[in-house]
Amino acid sequence: MTMFNKPLFIHLIKTNRNLFFLIAGALTLLIGIVMSIFTPETMQEITQTSMDAPINPLGDISTLISFVSNQYFGNFALIFAIIYSIIFGNKLVADQVDKGSMAYHLSAPITRNQYTFTSALYLVSSLLIMFGLIFVTGYGVAELVQPGELPVKEFFLLTAGSFLLHLAISGITFFASCLFNRSSHSLALGAGLSVFFFAANLLSGMSDSLEFLKNATIITFYDTNAIIQNNSYEWKLSLLALLAVILYFFGMLVFKRKDLPL
Repeated sequence: MTMFNKPLFIHLIKTNRNLFFLIAGALTLLIGIVMSIFTPETMQEITQTSMDAPINPLGDISTLISFVSNQYFGNFALIFAIIYSIIFGNKLVADQVDKGSMAYHLSAPITRNQYTFTSALYLVSSLLIMFGLIFVTGYGVAELVQPGELPVKEFFLLTAGSFLLHLAISGITFFASCLFNRSSHSLALGAGLSVFFFAANLLSGMSDSLEFLKNATIITFYDTNAIIQNNSYEWKLSLLALLAVILYFFGMLVFKRKDLPL
């Protein structure tokens, strides 16, 4: 028997499309704005203005790719995609059990393995489409507005790396969703860890005394500086991919073996 259930996959697309289009649309719009507004002239003006400020909140914006790296993938994409993974990771399994909807799904000719595999495939494929849209839109707008300013290889690797990071984060939320029968417990672990990672990453960049917090978050494996400089980033992204595979696998395994209040 195949692990994939086509009717369930279509059902997930239909019931979750509004939030997907909201998050994906916001990220696509933002990358288009970034690529069209932050021309070399604009970045030079901002750099000159920020030189007199005690703190430069924008970080390195000397080139378009560095601005995209620090601000877009380091802030906008990070926040929005974490929210997406938290909501959908919890909604796909734990929320269904908590509301009693899982009994309906499993009363149909769908096994537990089919349900979790198809749900995981939906979450992974939706993230893949989301970051695919980001890359295509960003590249297209950059070539239209300021051709030649965007290094395509680095932008692709930044996009792919961000996808792998959020694949791992979605693996955490999905595992938590499979582990618990209560939505509140699933959110406490999945959302709690995801928000902690974001907060630790944010605080680590604010002060040298807090730099140790980088070691407490998986976001550190998404090393944008190493990607731009082509400096030993492959093993870090590989770890994120491996972590995602492990979390999704054990999430499905735990759900298959646990008792359900159906």
